[in-house]
Amino acid sequence: MRQRQQMTPLAASYRAALATAATDAVLRRRRPPSLPGRTVVVQAHRVPEDLVERYSSLFHRSGQPLDPQDLPSVLVHVAAFPAAMELMAAPDFPLPLLGMVHLENHVVHHAAVPAGMPLTVAASATGLAPHPSGTSVDLVVTVHGPGGEAEADSTTGGGPRLLWEGTSTYLATGVHLDGQERPPRAGHPEFEAPPLTARWALPGSTGRDYAAVSGDYNPIHLNPVAARALGQKGMIAHGMYLAGRMLAGREPAAGGYSWRISFATPVLLPGAVSLNVAHPAPGHTEVTAWDGRRQRPHFTGSITRSVSAQSPS
Repeated sequence: MRQRQQMTPLAASYRAALATAATDAVLRRRRPPSLPGRTVVVQAHRVPEDLVERYSSLFHRSGQPLDPQDLPSVLVHVAAFPAAMELMAAPDFPLPLLGMVHLENHVVHHAAVPAGMPLTVAASATGLAPHPSGTSVDLVVTVHGPGGEAEADSTTGGGPRLLWEGTSTYLATGVHLDGQERPPRAGHPEFEAPPLTARWALPGSTGRDYAAVSGDYNPIHLNPVAARALGQKGMIAHGMYLAGRMLAGREPAAGGYSWRISFATPVLLPGAVSLNVAHPAPGHTEVTAWDGRRQRPHFTGSITRSVSAQSPS
């Protein structure tokens, strides 16, 4: 376990990833075949008020200001995910951080997460697995309220309360670890677009706008030349920006819900996204997003109120 009192900035993690990539190229270094067994734990981490304001200006321009005592779920991700990035940027991580493709997120938002509260953030890596296009990995992040170590039982009185937990799945394309048998490529059913209920117009500045909030200056979202060099067809929207747009105005107050987003094809910038937002059951929302011109899916998502999630005490 690696504990600290301060979150490693994303810029430092990207610099470390660049240095590691350069070392790999020059020395032809082979990466380790397994995940590091450690957990990065950041104690007393606080979500600053200015981050709340920047997030609000990006995702809630026409609505009421965000309640700093009940932060949006993607904002919690933004504040906590640098701990996971530190793991991915380390030399002993088996997959290269740069060029990693975002596949999926699954989050359980147990209870309200306030700005300014001292939080314990823990990040670990698991689920290293062969994929038809490379190797995938899960980054698991938990956020606990005050009371003690992140590993303590949050169901007992006086212990830390689990407020938020999220799993982000990434793919290193073209990377196949020794000893892993590549699974067969699954067929994709023909996409049939549902009725259109909304449309997003995303300008070329979308990646820079999100980076100014999140601190995530990954070049695949900022520069079309760099994006193509890293295997994309052009500059693409950040997956967590799309998740933030999907959730904006639809999240239940004070936690007690889960959400998921699965990505199919990237959203090129500038570009437009067609959407269908449906409510097939009480407390459950489903979102489908696609390229209206090419009729190709971009992502599917869901938001579900959960009776089993913890509620604020």
